[in-house]
Amino acid sequence: MVVGSRASSGALSSFVALMLMAGCAGKLTPPAQTATPEDPHRRVRAIVDEYAAGYNAMFPGPGNYGRTGPGTDTLPDNSLAALSAWQRREDAWVVQLRGIDQNALWGTPEWATLGYLRTTLQASIAMRSCRIELWPAHQFGWQTWLLEMLELQPVGTNEARARALTRWRHFPLFLDTELANLREGLRLGYSAPRHNIERAIAQLEALLAAKLVESPFWSPAKRDADPSFQQQWQTVVEAEMVPAARRYLAYLREEYLPKARTSIAISANPNGAACYRAQLAAYSTPELEPSALFQLGQEEVAQRAAKALAFARNVFGPDVADLRAAKSKLDTDPRNRIADRAELLALVSAAMERARAAAPRWFARMPQGPMILFPYSDLEAKSHPNGRYEPAEKNGSQPARYRIDVTNLAEVRRADLEHTAFHEGIPGHHLQMQLERELPGMHEYGEIAGVGAFIEGWGRYGEGLAEEMGLYSSDLDRLGALSLLPTGLVVDPGIHAMGWTREHAIAYVTEKQVGFSPEATAAYVDRIAVWPGSMVSYGAGELTIRRLRARAQAELGDRFDLRAFHELVLSQGAITLPMLSELVNRWIDTQKARPSPSTEKPRASQ
Repeated sequence: MVVGSRASSGALSSFVALMLMAGCAGKLTPPAQTATPEDPHRRVRAIVDEYAAGYNAMFPGPGNYGRTGPGTDTLPDNSLAALSAWQRREDAWVVQLRGIDQNALWGTPEWATLGYLRTTLQASIAMRSCRIELWPAHQFGWQTWLLEMLELQPVGTNEARARALTRWRHFPLFLDTELANLREGLRLGYSAPRHNIERAIAQLEALLAAKLVESPFWSPAKRDADPSFQQQWQTVVEAEMVPAARRYLAYLREEYLPKARTSIAISANPNGAACYRAQLAAYSTPELEPSALFQLGQEEVAQRAAKALAFARNVFGPDVADLRAAKSKLDTDPRNRIADRAELLALVSAAMERARAAAPRWFARMPQGPMILFPYSDLEAKSHPNGRYEPAEKNGSQPARYRIDVTNLAEVRRADLEHTAFHEGIPGHHLQMQLERELPGMHEYGEIAGVGAFIEGWGRYGEGLAEEMGLYSSDLDRLGALSLLPTGLVVDPGIHAMGWTREHAIAYVTEKQVGFSPEATAAYVDRIAVWPGSMVSYGAGELTIRRLRARAQAELGDRFDLRAFHELVLSQGAITLPMLSELVNRWIDTQKARPSPSTEKPRASQ
């Protein structure tokens, strides 16, 4: 999982340069670029410049939380009027992009840029049917992302302190606007599911119960020792921020919770079916029919469950009847327990180091920017997933971080740790996303672009690739990776299109996911309830990457080079799955046209 409203920074590097790497890709001559006013390259760059500036102002995310200068003294305008104005701008950009031939841009960074932007705008327009601005109260609401913004608020100079004080004095207005949006949502029939409101209430109760100096509200003062600023900040927190948060909490408890919908399906909201199709398209990009997706997911889960069960019998013996029995043995195996925080951190650190050392044999380029292991605080751990990746700050103020929960060791299982580290780090998110940032010619748009199916699909592909790379340290760790089934392909459409209840979904995940605790299972289902389509992205992206790799291997034979394939897949950033298919298919055709190699050359793997 990746933090942020956008999960990745997109790479807009030149495809021409990447086609030259590894001595096997051949040359591609880009279209000649002229300096005419109607030049499509210039038109694309101009439109994306305008879009990126507008998006960063409207929807500040982790990529620009910590920037200094203009924009660091305001909070997002979450009013319905501001959203309406933004939507008019989206409509205008769509009109401007009409008539630009993407094929004419092939071989240049603008090919990826145009594909990103068209997909982003089309998805955003389609998702207007969801009216998500009218039901933002859930466990991923402001109490997570806005507090992350607070954690990265620049301080340390007189100017930065003044901007911080100005920005967070807007906090009460922001929350009051959230309340107005929630009330309007209820009036129109939109709400979040009741269980998700209960999770949000628990988070807010913990936030408001914390001592000032231990609270996320105190973060800017904790990072700036100036006594005058600390005093001013304390006044802002105690007189303005905390009272606003208490008002919000009281509203959720007393008014919103009793009226929240009991169904967890998006179909319970107005236009729910259209919303779900839009969410699927936004997260996975193909036009997926929910019923067909549901069937595909069941087949994929069954196939992988059989493989996991066979491996479990190798680990625990042939008497293991099914995955439920394997889960029981896994839960009671003393090797699957973590004794203390030091053991957990040592195990994860060792896995990260093995991956870093092995990766150059599988990838032509390695990220230059580091990733550090950075545990959650006790309070953070209550509202965050067990592990996640946070990209580096663009200004260099903070490296990429792998966040991990070290506070609830009774629930931690060793079998979950290594495959999660490989998903979030190398060869997963950190390798992909940091390489994007380091490619030459990346546009600022890369900070907000990225397709979920590519990003999370690559993360899941990285878990399997880690097995090929020999990174897992024991059979128990391999079983943890194998037993993580793509249940999102089933549960997501099951809930939102096939009529599954929360109880049905929890029962299914309990049966299929060997390593999930009851708490993790409930959190998994409750995440799908408020992020329709998101869990599909993991399986859809992974299956596409593996399908394209299998096709390339089958058609190229001795010409296939896995390092070159990986470089190609990562060459244009987190593009849509159709764009990725086009990229790989053209590459296959190029390689087939090259002379067959006369001698076998070393390869990382086939």
